[in-house]
Amino acid sequence: GHDPDAPITPEHMNHARLCVALATVFGNALRDILLTNFPVQYKDIYNVILANKAKLTMGRGRPLLNSDQSQLVFPNTKGQTTGKVDQFDLSLLYILIRNISTVPAPVTGWGNDPLDQPRDVSLGASVERIRYFRNHISGHSSDGKISQQDLENYWTKFGAVLHDIEAVVGGKVYSQQFEKQKTQIISIYEAR
Repeated sequence: GHDPDAPITPEHMNHARLCVALATVFGNALRDILLTNFPVQYKDIYNVILANKAKLTMGRGRPLLNSDQSQLVFPNTKGQTTGKVDQFDLSLLYILIRNISTVPAPVTGWGNDPLDQPRDVSLGASVERIRYFRNHISGHSSDGKISQQDLENYWTKFGAVLHDIEAVVGGKVYSQQFEKQKTQIISIYEAR
């Protein structure tokens, strides 16, 4: 196993930096994608979620949402949802975009490795790349470490995905958030 008393290394800090970028900048991007890509007959995303409750609770023969996610998106006995979209994490946002939004699937299809199709710069491919990053960086990390070279590679890939998203939705807000955060995270790290 890993020694919990071992000192935090630069590789641990690199891992943390990527996780923060995923949760914040990419979380904001996915929230905006979800909120601007749902069927027009619904007044808001919560109505889309409610209309798709059966699909979300028993899609593909098993629930797509875990119990915590279900509590966030489905109304309680008083008819109120307990969560707001800004509380939805990357996993929940991905599930909702994939299953109830109007975002078209990437060329490789949902749930498949998007890096196999580097020329697919669609919104669906960008969403799939974010899922891939989340899974490989925070979801399935065995030691919570990222080398400096891997960090630089991920920064480049993150920037490219944000550029692809902005090419579809317009503006530069995500790239600006990302660059600002990169600088802040680096200065905090270097101040140690």
